[in-house]
Amino acid sequence: MKTKRRCLRGGFTLIEMLVVITIIAVLAALLFPAMNGAREQAIRTNCESNMRQLCMFITQYTTDNNAYPDSTKWAGTTSVEDGPLGRYVKDPKIYMCPGDADLKTALKRGITVRRTSYSFNSWFDRKTYSTSVDLSRAVFFMEPFVATGGAMETSFQPTGAPRLTERHNGGGLLAFGDAHVDFYTQDRFQKDKQTIFETTR
Repeated sequence: MKTKRRCLRGGFTLIEMLVVITIIAVLAALLFPAMNGAREQAIRTNCESNMRQLCMFITQYTTDNNAYPDSTKWAGTTSVEDGPLGRYVKDPKIYMCPGDADLKTALKRGITVRRTSYSFNSWFDRKTYSTSVDLSRAVFFMEPFVATGGAMETSFQPTGAPRLTERHNGGGLLAFGDAHVDFYTQDRFQKDKQTIFETTR
Protein backbone atom coordinates (compact mmCIF):
# COMPACT_ATOMS: atom_id res chain seq x y z
CA MET A 1 0.00 0.00 0.00
CA LYS A 2 2.78 2.43 0.86
CA THR A 3 4.41 1.79 -2.52
CA LYS A 4 1.09 2.40 -4.31
CA ARG A 5 0.56 5.73 -2.53
CA ARG A 6 4.07 6.88 -3.47
CA CYS A 7 3.42 6.14 -7.14
CA LEU A 8 0.15 8.05 -7.10
CA ARG A 9 1.73 11.08 -5.45
CA GLY A 10 4.52 11.07 -8.09
CA GLY A 11 2.11 11.53 -11.05
CA PHE A 12 0.64 14.72 -12.60
CA THR A 13 -2.88 15.87 -12.00
CA LEU A 14 -5.04 17.00 -14.92
CA ILE A 15 -4.80 20.62 -13.77
CA GLU A 16 -1.00 20.46 -13.62
CA MET A 17 -0.87 19.04 -17.16
CA LEU A 18 -3.18 21.79 -18.43
CA VAL A 19 -0.98 24.44 -16.81
CA VAL A 20 2.13 23.00 -18.48
CA ILE A 21 0.39 22.84 -21.88
CA THR A 22 -0.78 26.44 -21.48
CA ILE A 23 2.76 27.60 -20.65
CA ILE A 24 4.15 25.77 -23.70
CA ALA A 25 1.47 27.35 -25.92
CA VAL A 26 2.30 30.84 -24.63
CA LEU A 27 6.04 30.32 -25.18
CA ALA A 28 5.39 29.02 -28.69
CA ALA A 29 3.24 32.07 -29.50
CA LEU A 30 6.08 34.32 -28.34
CA LEU A 31 8.81 32.43 -30.19
CA PHE A 32 7.16 31.85 -33.59
CA PRO A 33 7.16 35.53 -34.68
CA ALA A 34 10.83 35.81 -33.73
CA MET A 35 11.63 32.63 -35.69
CA ASN A 36 9.69 33.89 -38.72
CA GLY A 37 11.50 37.23 -38.50
CA ALA A 38 14.86 35.48 -38.41
CA ARG A 39 13.89 33.33 -41.39
CA GLU A 40 12.82 36.39 -43.41
CA GLN A 41 16.04 38.19 -42.53
CA ALA A 42 18.03 35.18 -43.74
CA ILE A 43 16.09 35.14 -47.03
CA ARG A 44 16.62 38.87 -47.54
CA THR A 45 20.34 38.60 -46.74
CA ASN A 46 20.70 35.76 -49.24
CA CYS A 47 18.81 37.78 -51.85
CA GLU A 48 21.04 40.82 -51.26
CA SER A 49 24.09 38.61 -51.76
CA ASN A 50 22.67 37.30 -55.05
CA MET A 51 22.09 40.80 -56.38
CA ARG A 52 25.55 42.02 -55.35
CA GLN A 53 27.14 39.09 -57.16
CA LEU A 54 25.07 39.72 -60.29
CA CYS A 55 26.17 43.36 -60.27
CA MET A 56 29.81 42.29 -60.06
CA PHE A 57 29.34 39.76 -62.87
CA ILE A 58 27.71 42.42 -65.05
CA THR A 59 30.73 44.68 -64.45
CA GLN A 60 33.10 41.80 -65.18
CA TYR A 61 31.29 40.97 -68.42
CA THR A 62 31.27 44.62 -69.47
CA THR A 63 34.98 45.00 -68.75
CA ASP A 64 35.79 41.89 -70.82
CA ASN A 65 33.51 42.83 -73.73
CA ASN A 66 33.63 46.64 -73.55
CA ALA A 67 29.83 46.68 -73.55
CA TYR A 68 26.95 45.84 -71.27
CA PRO A 69 24.95 42.70 -72.16
CA ASP A 70 21.80 42.60 -74.24
CA SER A 71 19.15 43.38 -71.63
CA THR A 72 16.64 40.98 -73.20
CA LYS A 73 19.06 38.04 -72.96
CA TRP A 74 21.05 38.76 -69.81
CA ALA A 75 19.39 35.82 -68.01
CA GLY A 76 19.76 33.49 -70.99
CA THR A 77 17.28 32.33 -73.60
CA THR A 78 16.70 28.70 -72.67
CA SER A 79 18.60 28.59 -69.35
CA VAL A 80 20.62 31.00 -67.24
CA GLU A 81 23.76 29.05 -68.12
CA ASP A 82 23.55 30.05 -71.79
CA GLY A 83 23.26 33.75 -70.93
CA PRO A 84 26.11 36.27 -71.17
CA LEU A 85 26.93 35.84 -67.47
CA GLY A 86 27.00 32.06 -67.68
CA ARG A 87 30.79 31.84 -67.83
CA TYR A 88 31.14 33.85 -64.61
CA VAL A 89 28.31 32.44 -62.52
CA LYS A 90 29.25 29.26 -60.66
CA ASP A 91 25.87 28.69 -59.02
CA PRO A 92 22.65 29.33 -61.04
CA LYS A 93 20.77 29.81 -57.76
CA ILE A 94 22.01 33.41 -57.57
CA TYR A 95 19.44 34.29 -60.24
CA MET A 96 16.67 33.40 -57.79
CA CYS A 97 15.53 35.04 -54.57
CA PRO A 98 15.05 32.23 -52.02
CA GLY A 99 11.72 33.83 -51.11
CA ASP A 100 10.42 33.59 -54.68
CA ALA A 101 8.15 30.57 -54.16
CA ASP A 102 6.49 30.89 -57.59
CA LEU A 103 9.82 30.59 -59.40
CA LYS A 104 10.88 27.62 -57.27
CA THR A 105 7.65 25.82 -58.17
CA ALA A 106 7.96 26.69 -61.87
CA LEU A 107 11.54 25.41 -62.09
CA LYS A 108 10.60 22.17 -60.33
CA ARG A 109 7.83 21.65 -62.89
CA GLY A 110 10.12 22.52 -65.79
CA ILE A 111 8.09 25.61 -66.68
CA THR A 112 10.22 28.34 -68.31
CA VAL A 113 7.92 31.35 -68.05
CA ARG A 114 10.92 33.04 -66.40
CA ARG A 115 14.31 31.98 -65.08
CA THR A 116 15.10 34.73 -62.60
CA SER A 117 13.63 36.79 -59.77
CA TYR A 118 15.42 39.92 -60.94
CA SER A 119 14.98 42.44 -63.72
CA PHE A 120 17.86 44.28 -65.44
CA ASN A 121 17.80 48.01 -66.29
CA SER A 122 17.51 48.14 -70.09
CA TRP A 123 19.01 51.64 -70.14
CA PHE A 124 22.38 49.84 -70.11
CA ASP A 125 21.43 47.65 -73.08
CA ARG A 126 24.69 47.09 -75.06
CA LYS A 127 26.09 50.48 -74.04
CA THR A 128 29.88 50.71 -74.01
CA TYR A 129 31.81 50.33 -70.79
CA SER A 130 32.99 53.92 -71.09
CA THR A 131 29.41 55.25 -70.83
CA SER A 132 29.51 58.12 -68.36
CA VAL A 133 27.19 57.40 -65.45
CA ASP A 134 27.45 57.49 -61.68
CA LEU A 135 27.24 53.76 -60.88
CA SER A 136 26.58 54.43 -57.20
CA ARG A 137 23.25 56.00 -58.23
CA ALA A 138 22.45 53.85 -61.26
CA VAL A 139 20.12 50.89 -60.69
CA PHE A 140 21.32 47.67 -62.32
CA PHE A 141 18.68 45.30 -60.93
CA MET A 142 15.35 45.40 -59.17
CA GLU A 143 12.93 42.81 -57.82
CA PRO A 144 9.77 43.44 -59.84
CA PHE A 145 6.23 42.43 -58.98
CA VAL A 146 5.36 39.06 -60.49
CA ALA A 147 1.94 38.80 -62.11
CA THR A 148 -0.48 35.93 -61.57
CA GLY A 149 0.79 32.97 -63.55
CA GLY A 150 4.44 33.82 -62.91
CA ALA A 151 5.05 36.13 -65.90
CA MET A 152 7.69 38.83 -65.42
CA GLU A 153 9.81 41.03 -67.64
CA THR A 154 13.51 40.25 -67.13
CA SER A 155 14.44 43.79 -68.18
CA PHE A 156 12.71 47.12 -67.64
CA GLN A 157 12.65 50.69 -68.91
CA PRO A 158 13.45 53.12 -66.06
CA THR A 159 10.81 55.56 -67.34
CA GLY A 160 8.14 52.92 -66.86
CA ALA A 161 9.71 50.82 -64.14
CA PRO A 162 7.37 48.04 -63.02
CA ARG A 163 5.84 47.77 -59.60
CA LEU A 164 8.26 46.54 -56.97
CA THR A 165 7.78 43.14 -55.36
CA GLU A 166 6.52 42.95 -51.79
CA ARG A 167 8.01 39.56 -50.93
CA HIS A 168 10.34 40.98 -48.27
CA ASN A 169 7.82 42.12 -45.66
CA GLY A 170 6.05 44.54 -47.98
CA GLY A 171 8.99 45.62 -50.11
CA GLY A 172 11.84 44.58 -52.36
CA LEU A 173 15.47 45.19 -53.22
CA LEU A 174 17.26 47.39 -55.73
CA ALA A 175 20.90 46.77 -56.66
CA PHE A 176 23.11 49.58 -57.94
CA GLY A 177 26.09 49.61 -60.28
CA ASP A 178 28.61 49.82 -57.45
CA ALA A 179 27.10 46.58 -56.05
CA HIS A 180 25.35 48.12 -53.05
CA VAL A 181 21.77 46.99 -52.40
CA ASP A 182 18.92 49.00 -50.85
CA PHE A 183 15.55 47.93 -49.49
CA TYR A 184 12.44 49.86 -50.51
CA THR A 185 8.89 49.51 -49.35
CA GLN A 186 6.31 49.66 -52.12
CA ASP A 187 5.15 53.10 -50.96
CA ARG A 188 8.67 54.54 -50.81
CA PHE A 189 9.52 53.11 -54.23
CA GLN A 190 6.44 54.59 -55.90
CA LYS A 191 6.99 57.95 -54.21
CA ASP A 192 10.71 58.21 -55.09
CA LYS A 193 10.70 56.39 -58.44
CA GLN A 194 11.66 59.44 -60.48
CA THR A 195 14.60 60.20 -58.21
CA ILE A 196 15.71 56.57 -58.01
CA PHE A 197 16.05 56.28 -61.79
CA GLU A 198 17.13 59.87 -62.41
CA THR A 199 20.59 58.93 -63.76
CA THR A 200 19.24 56.36 -66.23
CA ARG A 201 16.08 57.96 -67.57
